[in-house]
Amino acid sequence: MINKKKFLLIFVIISFSAKCQWGIAYSEGWGNREMKVYPNFFSSVDYVGDGINGHRLDIYYPKEINSNLNNLAIYSLNKEYDKIDKVVTQFKNQAKKYPCVIVIYGSAWRSNSGKDGALNHIKNGVKKLLKNDFIVVTVNHRSSDSHVFPAQVHDIKAAIRFLKGNSDALRIDSNFIVVQGYSSGGHLAAFMGTTSGLNDFSYSGKKIDLDGSLGNYLDQNTDIHAVIDWYGPIDLLTLDDCPNIERSTRVKNKKNSSVLIGGPPSKNKILYELANPITYINSKTPPFLIFHGAQDTSILVCQSQVLHDELIKKGVPSKLIIEKEGVHSGTNKKMFAQKNLDIMTDFIFDHYEKYKLSTN
Repeated sequence: MINKKKFLLIFVIISFSAKCQWGIAYSEGWGNREMKVYPNFFSSVDYVGDGINGHRLDIYYPKEINSNLNNLAIYSLNKEYDKIDKVVTQFKNQAKKYPCVIVIYGSAWRSNSGKDGALNHIKNGVKKLLKNDFIVVTVNHRSSDSHVFPAQVHDIKAAIRFLKGNSDALRIDSNFIVVQGYSSGGHLAAFMGTTSGLNDFSYSGKKIDLDGSLGNYLDQNTDIHAVIDWYGPIDLLTLDDCPNIERSTRVKNKKNSSVLIGGPPSKNKILYELANPITYINSKTPPFLIFHGAQDTSILVCQSQVLHDELIKKGVPSKLIIEKEGVHSGTNKKMFAQKNLDIMTDFIFDHYEKYKLSTN
């Protein structure tokens, strides 16, 4: 029978904090109260180890995982350590690793707790990913209200290092990680892609540390292997510059950008340029899939068009889907129609197949 000391050791091995919950994926975790409880789920993992809400992530496991991780919470409450030992041993002994998709919520960079609703838009696509043996991770980052750029970049990169550093225990194939996000999360996803292969960067005499120093896995790189950007802002200096489109939230979005950077463009032009993912496109930038609504008046469609054009110009594979009736956040259900979710999952599957062929 497993003793308390060994039980704690299991948590250390998988690097979960004391506040991490084993098990139950409550419906809110999917961003939809009508979703059924999902059995294989780790909630609120502290990926930095500092105990703050902005450094938490959730991990959803594929359907084929035989261990029912939900039961661990119940076994722990009942002090049924022998049953915990059985489930954890079964989980750890599975040799197979799974590709991973990280999802970043949108919040104008201002929320530190959006992971619980991050799958709402794409839940049908997530079900397909889980059914086809992918791990899905939702991640929090710190709010720009209290931590300015590049804090959010450092957070997501720390989460990537955490997942890679624990890839054996968590059954993650660290050789294939996709990052996708919506709106400000799309900006961060794009940033993860274009800064792959880079640790720092110098621009106009200013040097930026891209990786940061958060967490315990600084030996891991933060390279990723594909990006899905849903209507993310790209060039914060030109948010209003899109011909023939009237922007309804001009003042608000300028304020959000200013909060992220820590001041207006007039005093921080270089920082604004360093916040532009296009600045970093390089030979290790992975393929992109970009979605944007033609009717989006919050983040104008030309933001995605410029990103797509620059990627293509520099030899990076990119596909841009402009949804004719799409609006910001998909509130009219056009952006996240099933056809677009199918494009999303096909993109992920296709590039994973290409990766597997390249290793044979």
